Amino acid sequence: MIKSAQTLASWFAQFGLPVYLDSDVPDGAEAPYITIPMVEPDWRSQASFQFQIWYRTTSNLPVLQKADEILSAVHEGVRLNFDGGLLVLRIDSDTPTQIMVEDDYRCAIISLVLNAYHLPGV
Repeated sequence: MIKSAQTLASWFAQFGLPVYLDSDVPDGAEAPYITIPMVEPDWRSQASFQFQIWYRTTSNLPVLQKADEILSAVHEGVRLNFDGGLLVLRIDSDTPTQIMVEDDYRCAIISLVLNAYHLPGV
């Protein structure tokens, strides 16, 4: 699980924002940032992978621009190789993006599906 989490965090970091596990955002973290879940399916199945892009703004524009950038990189699916395995992210075609507004924060909730191909414990 550790290699999967590191691989996902590294991939999301390429978009220029800090990346945190959704259950582990540090106190005082300043937006913008990305939160990702700790999800790892069995190799025979896929799991829902919902990540969030957080901005402190009153406009949806920066949130939607970053969402478009990431969705464009995922495109038809992205393969993330690591020592001992492979992760595949694909866009969830049902509801890929939703916007949530809370005070002066905007959050894009993006739904992907994740496949993990490696032995348990790698």
